[in-house]
Amino acid sequence: MLRRKMRHLSRYQEIATALFHYGFGHIVRDLGLMDQVRRKSGRKPESDATMAKRIRLLLEELGPTFVKLGQVASTRSDLFPQTIITELETLQDHVPSFPFDEVKGIIEAELQASLSTCFASFDEQPLAAASIGQVHRATLISGEDVVVKVRRPMIERLIETDLEIIADLLVMAEDRLNWVAQFQLVELFNEFAKVLRQELNFVIEADNTERIRKQSMESGYISAPRIYNDYSTKKVLTQSFIDGVKVTEATQAAGYQPERIAEQFAKGMFEQMFVHGFFHGDPHPGNVFVTKANKVVLLDFGMVGRLSRRMRQELALLLIGLYKRDTNKVHRALIGMEILREDSDQELIWDDLEQLRIKYATMEISEISLANALQEIFDIAHKHRCLVPSSLTVLLKSILSIERMLATLAPQLRIIDIIEPFGHELVRERYDPIRAAKQMQEETIDLLRTLRYLPKELQHVIRAARRNELEMKMSISELDQLNHKIDQTTNKLSFSIVLLSFSIIMAAVIIGGSLTAEQTILSRLPSLEIGLGIASFLFLWIMWAIIRSGRF
Repeated sequence: MLRRKMRHLSRYQEIATALFHYGFGHIVRDLGLMDQVRRKSGRKPESDATMAKRIRLLLEELGPTFVKLGQVASTRSDLFPQTIITELETLQDHVPSFPFDEVKGIIEAELQASLSTCFASFDEQPLAAASIGQVHRATLISGEDVVVKVRRPMIERLIETDLEIIADLLVMAEDRLNWVAQFQLVELFNEFAKVLRQELNFVIEADNTERIRKQSMESGYISAPRIYNDYSTKKVLTQSFIDGVKVTEATQAAGYQPERIAEQFAKGMFEQMFVHGFFHGDPHPGNVFVTKANKVVLLDFGMVGRLSRRMRQELALLLIGLYKRDTNKVHRALIGMEILREDSDQELIWDDLEQLRIKYATMEISEISLANALQEIFDIAHKHRCLVPSSLTVLLKSILSIERMLATLAPQLRIIDIIEPFGHELVRERYDPIRAAKQMQEETIDLLRTLRYLPKELQHVIRAARRNELEMKMSISELDQLNHKIDQTTNKLSFSIVLLSFSIIMAAVIIGGSLTAEQTILSRLPSLEIGLGIASFLFLWIMWAIIRSGRF
């Protein structure tokens, strides 16, 4: 850690200074970083703004890595207060575009061809610039209109440096600040680092885009751009140009059909979630475009969500239990989703869920926000120190975006009417006898395969045991502590044996001398003094050895 701190000293100073300026000097002090703060003349700590706003401003000042960290944190409403979540959702990438010469150099190095060989035309002015990369409009030699996303130069090195620093700071904070463990910041950071490294790799985003596009083709609710793999790499992503407007601009006055758009968007998103288990993780208005034909197209698949079949089925039961105000169903679904811990007090959790049911009992279905209801359920889980999987927090963020978009485009649409068919289909699939029989058949085949090889495996074990070749490996997380205890016990036992031997010898000499009146060689010798001297020497030697070992 010290070596990395010296290597990234300047960046450490920037982070410590920003923390101090935005009113988090106590954290800097607790982490022992006050000596890294650069006191800038005329700049006083900003403490008038709310804490949520100061956090947002801090992240924006520290740059791309921290902005992305805030965006990931904004999906964890199970961990942070709503005031902070609301502020983090407004995070912006305040970054200028980088020069076209650098854009051209990156593209030609990645595609191993000149720009003019790959593109018939290429707009030097970017359509948009963000922290990871910027987007240019172009036309392929074959005539297709495309957009080309180019990764910022040196961005990977900057992000890896920041990730190393954040990891170091969290290690320090875990030792010194109790609230770090309370908010599970280490787990959040590990999740964030994984997501961010994936966003740096445009190959992953290309695969995500193609997968969404293909799985949406049958229903046609929504679509995604086509990826041109021959013109895409880890640093360059080329996809079809979408001639449309942001969904918030698709108003009736502009000639669009908002209600149809809203319904198609919601059905398409719920199909991704409940049918395919692979969905867009950040469908905010800037990532949702509408064509002139009222077709919905999703963009930017750097963040996606995944739900296993089992998770989707349990989630369907949860939603049904929620809308039927059935506490038992909701509780069983949370257990099935492995959200509730075995050592949690299930009766207390059930009581909290029952209070939530009572809250919603008098409300009309149309008045219930699905995102808010799920949020309150996850809050109950978090209250009882149960960790909500990151896949569900991404799902919650996506559902919240869907609700907001429906409220803007078509307030009369009820989200329950759209989501209910998908939920019931999952429940029917769960209890489908044909599927259950097929699953039982697969499990039986696996069991028979295991039983088939079991005798042979047992023979190998028995032969190895007979040849004294059987090895057993045991992993104990506290092995050093166990060894320490064993050493303590052994040394104390040795000490006790020495003392016992000393007592027996002394007692025998004294008793023997008192029972006989005859003078013996032993009686003429200072046996008591000699024995005491020898025992004392042994006692002191053993004590010295034990104390020297440090394990007494």
